[in-house]
Amino acid sequence: MRKKAIPLIIFLAISIGLIPGVIAQEKTAVIANSIDIAMNPNFVSTLKKANIAVDFFNAENTGYKNYDNIIILGGPDAAEQVGVISGGILLELDQDKLRAGGFRLIYEANDTFMPKQKVFIIAGSNRNFTKMAVDQYTPRIISKITGQPIETGSYTPLKASQVKQLIDSKENIYLIDVRPKGQFAESHIKGAVNIPLEELSFKTNQIPKNKKIVLYCSSGIKSANGAQFLVDLGYKNVYVMSEGYSVYANMTK
Repeated sequence: MRKKAIPLIIFLAISIGLIPGVIAQEKTAVIANSIDIAMNPNFVSTLKKANIAVDFFNAENTGYKNYDNIIILGGPDAAEQVGVISGGILLELDQDKLRAGGFRLIYEANDTFMPKQKVFIIAGSNRNFTKMAVDQYTPRIISKITGQPIETGSYTPLKASQVKQLIDSKENIYLIDVRPKGQFAESHIKGAVNIPLEELSFKTNQIPKNKKIVLYCSSGIKSANGAQFLVDLGYKNVYVMSEGYSVYANMTK
């Protein structure tokens, strides 16, 4: 009986090992400076809620190099030596975009410190944009680490004339002007709320999910950027005025 039991035990061990979540769990290291981690206090806990084994490191501790996955918060100019690590991995083109301003990214590299290792960088041109990137791209990283798919959505572009029709019809919309405060103060669409793009991540608690949300800016680029951010956060009825504010303003003269 014992001789027959041994192969059975081996078979059961192999079978159990093939069950998701039972095999040896990959370990993930998060690297960030004290400021960025303070601005994203729920980041590590969000990863843990997704059943990802996480340890936090500052840039001075090199123990992260042996982890299966590494997540770095901050770009090439991030404080406390995080920028040195990030800058050594990011492409020069991405570094230039970050330094030019108004940009955020999620970047993935493989086999950086050891084989079969994945390294992710979440960064923005400043700390506000880094926070925005963390809020927006965390689900993507969780998906890449766990292999679980995520739902993707999209926003709807509108002409300036269509936005005017919505407003004239008195439809209950939430209109967001993502231009800088100075431009908003000079002139804006009546009833709009000014939330500059880099502050959008801090103001999501005031943006309703039960209304049509329409964003606009000077050219349609920043508003599209902000709209995709909201869509990635789970907002459904998101619209963008694809033409700049001046087009709308000329229609109302």
